[in-house]
Amino acid sequence: MKSALSKNRLPLHVEISEMLAREIQAGILADGSRLASERLMADELGVAVGTLRKALMELTQKGLLERVQGSGNYVRKPKQSQHIDTIYSFFRLELIKGGGLPTAQVLSVERLNKAKHFPALGPQFGTAADGFRIRRLRQLNSIDSAIEEIWIDAPKNRHVSVEDLSDSLYLFYRENLKFWITSAEDQVSINQMPDWTPTAFAKDPTAIHFNNEHKVWGYIERQSYDQNNMLAEYSMTWFNPWVARYVARIK
Repeated sequence: MKSALSKNRLPLHVEISEMLAREIQAGILADGSRLASERLMADELGVAVGTLRKALMELTQKGLLERVQGSGNYVRKPKQSQHIDTIYSFFRLELIKGGGLPTAQVLSVERLNKAKHFPALGPQFGTAADGFRIRRLRQLNSIDSAIEEIWIDAPKNRHVSVEDLSDSLYLFYRENLKFWITSAEDQVSINQMPDWTPTAFAKDPTAIHFNNEHKVWGYIERQSYDQNNMLAEYSMTWFNPWVARYVARIK
């Protein structure tokens, strides 16, 4: 297991829990296998044993681990019919080998007129004429894997800035904007890269290892719906198919 924990993101034990959950669901951690000792795992991840135990407890409560007294922690891969509620339940990109902890670097947040950018969505997409356009660079285990352009409604009383956002936008929506995503429709294809790149936004472009050698990448167009079944988010994601893949596990 390799540490890929980000700084100043989600709580550390949550990151560990999410990373291990994705590895279990991807089959990297096989059903029935025993995890390394807690002390060894904590050393490998560079965290305190208490932090690791909080993460393992979350996985146990979700049914992904079984703790056997005097023996250790054993992986319990979910059944096909079992839904596991994790922060990244809707995030479908994984490393080619499977899994990978998602993190994000917010590049820009702008308030713009929606109809000028996608007229077909304008009338049914929220109540305001404006939307927030959020652009992000996504990493899996700290490897640059995708870029995203995300739109949400921008009524006058709603304010979103780069500083407001963290790795999980869906968690931000729930905790700060008081709506949450309950379903999404993805259309997956290939597409030309957009005319913007992460390095154009970065304070230190040399810190971004974004490979745009290939002009055509994997492409995901998503419409996401809130608890009232209203279109709450529209997004476009370009992902590097030499690094990541789109995975949908049918339940």
